Amino acid sequence: MSKKFVKIALIIIVVGAIGFAGFKYINEPAESASEAVTIEEEKVARGDITIGFDGDGEAEIPSVNLDFDISGKLTGLYIAEGDEIQIGQLLGKLDDTEYVKLLKSAEISYKKAVATLAQKEEDRKLSMISEKQQLDDSKAKLDQEASEYLPMVELSDLYSEQALELQRVSYESAKAEYEAQLETYNILANSTTDIELEKANVESAKLSLEMAQDDLDSTVLVSSTAGKILNIAYKVGETVSDASDSEKVTAETSHFVVVSDADKVEVVVPVSEIDLTKVELDQVVEVEFEAIENQIFTGKVVSIDALHKADNSGLITYDVTIELDSGIDKIRSGMTCSVEFIIKQQKNVIYISNKAVTMMDGGQVVKVKAENLRIKL
Repeated sequence: MSKKFVKIALIIIVVGAIGFAGFKYINEPAESASEAVTIEEEKVARGDITIGFDGDGEAEIPSVNLDFDISGKLTGLYIAEGDEIQIGQLLGKLDDTEYVKLLKSAEISYKKAVATLAQKEEDRKLSMISEKQQLDDSKAKLDQEASEYLPMVELSDLYSEQALELQRVSYESAKAEYEAQLETYNILANSTTDIELEKANVESAKLSLEMAQDDLDSTVLVSSTAGKILNIAYKVGETVSDASDSEKVTAETSHFVVVSDADKVEVVVPVSEIDLTKVELDQVVEVEFEAIENQIFTGKVVSIDALHKADNSGLITYDVTIELDSGIDKIRSGMTCSVEFIIKQQKNVIYISNKAVTMMDGGQVVKVKAENLRIKL
């Protein structure tokens, strides 16, 4: 009894040990796998998806420079920065003392030239009358001598050689005198050099007079355009000098008045030759200014320069001009900005990180956590 019982007990113990080991072996991998799986969550967002490229630009406000044509001391200023002006409005005035004197002097010179021309024409007229009278007299004398000499030649047998010779000499003398007077008259009639010279003097004096009048008129500056005054370079009492042209208008400009004649703001962006192929007219862009936070301005491409620019490093760029659509009141000329040239864009779409996207049966799927915390495709 004891040996049989011991064998049965051993069999039971072995079977139990094997069963326990099998159970542990089956369940351990599941527990390990459960512990190894980590689920990461990615947030879903709604917004715009844009494909494009970026560039840095600078704002430019289209403007017109209004300047005096002459230099002088500013004696009157009738505008202020920020004013809205109209065409024909008086802007400023220079001291005109010297210009009034120059105009009077030019007027005197012109009148003198006109008088000299008139005197020359009168003298010529009198000379022509005198020379014509002398020509007529010499012609009459020639006719008289001819009427006496020519019949004597025909009837030479009736006259002595001495008489014929004396009459011939008298006739030839009258003829030579007439021909000389005729030549003198023709030269005087055809020669207008002195008159033309005096006419040129009159024209020169007239031009000087007109220039003096223009200079006097230029002491007053009247607006040729309507718009808003951005900058005034001089104060009353200061000497206004010739303005130096520059590509960009700043507060240090020497132009007397800078006026914005357009209700628009442009942005100029130098685009590399590599990116230029991605730019086209009317292309939509988004602009963000460093000085204006949390605001995106929209616009479109209005021009692309045909000529390039090269910096010191040899980088080739082309200026692309953009016109902003709206909200431009805060923008000032010279403000820097970043510009995104939009090639393709989808507005107001739902997007998620590509980490949450997996492939299944040849397609892309995303696992979504439901309200009951269960995961579903």
